[in-house]
Amino acid sequence: MPVDVRSHPDAPDLEKLQNLVLEPITQEEIRRRRDDGEVLVEDVVNEREDLDVRAPMSDAPGEPVEGDVGTALYRLVQLFGTPTFPEYMAGEDISDRYETTYKYLFRVTLEDDVGDLPDEWLMTICDWELEVGVAVCEWREEDGEFTADTDVALTTMALAQNVTSEPVECDFKDIWY
Repeated sequence: MPVDVRSHPDAPDLEKLQNLVLEPITQEEIRRRRDDGEVLVEDVVNEREDLDVRAPMSDAPGEPVEGDVGTALYRLVQLFGTPTFPEYMAGEDISDRYETTYKYLFRVTLEDDVGDLPDEWLMTICDWELEVGVAVCEWREEDGEFTADTDVALTTMALAQNVTSEPVECDFKDIWY
């Protein structure tokens, strides 16, 4: 049974997450890297059996899930704009989409020392089988297997859970959603 990342014994404390900066990678950079022959390889944390964690849309671990992947998308759009991958733009042909309909690529950087984490890494947030999907990723010269460090994977999942489960203030009517 998957565990809420906030209840995972090896997940970082919420206080450590405040030392991380999440910055979206532009569509131009994604296209440039692809044009240069680079491939983005991902370790989808949701699929890692050794971790078995999820990022539910609830206010606290064990509480009923109040939101869904649509709510997560709304919050991501409010915070970062539309998804940055060219193939996930609205109005594009979606016939090949199976389990993902939106996807963001972010750079995570440390403001202060946070244990054994690297100074920066890449992550994606998307919808994954009707849940919030999270991956640690890196650009490579060719496609291949990639398994992220456990601390980085759990921190990435916790960061995504925090960003997508916290309400954001709407411009319309000044309400939190």
